[in-house]
Amino acid sequence: MALFRKAMMFLLVVIMTIIGSTMAEVYEVGDSAGWDFNVDYNHWVSSKKFKLGDSLVFNYNPRLHNVMQVDSNDYKACTDNHPIGIYNTGSDSLTLETPGDYFFLCGFPGHCASGLKFHIKISTPFTPPAAPRNSSSRSSPPATFTPPAATNGDPWLPGFLANKPKSSAYSSKWSPMTMLLLAATLFLGMVY
Repeated sequence: MALFRKAMMFLLVVIMTIIGSTMAEVYEVGDSAGWDFNVDYNHWVSSKKFKLGDSLVFNYNPRLHNVMQVDSNDYKACTDNHPIGIYNTGSDSLTLETPGDYFFLCGFPGHCASGLKFHIKISTPFTPPAAPRNSSSRSSPPATFTPPAATNGDPWLPGFLANKPKSSAYSSKWSPMTMLLLAATLFLGMVY
């Protein structure tokens, strides 16, 4: 029984790790130093793995700095001619909601040129490529797989006997997800 509990605890830790790795992160810009001159923001950005849904929190003295989201031209020139967003509360939070490039700088004169700026790029989430389409078969229905006849073996596993006894441990009712849910239920039942 102790071995089973350890196995279930391990399984629970693995599941929580997987779930946690897909959740959004909250990044304090500049870490504990905040939005100020004493941070190398290029290095700060390179040490992070930003993704869609993550949030950036800018902490700073609003009498000394602000935060402006700008386009690439304003970023390169350290100007704020066409700001996308202006933040000046001293504790600003913004969520990275769309893929693309995000450019931030301080709009106070000389601050951007002194290094108070950074750029991050959020990639589009990976989606598997679609199956290639044959231009000549656009009007015909999609091809379907027809298993071979069962006269010389199992139709789904060629080379195996069609009449072999089925193992009771393997059936559609014992899918990995069903087993996982059952294990979690048993584990929680033991804990409470």
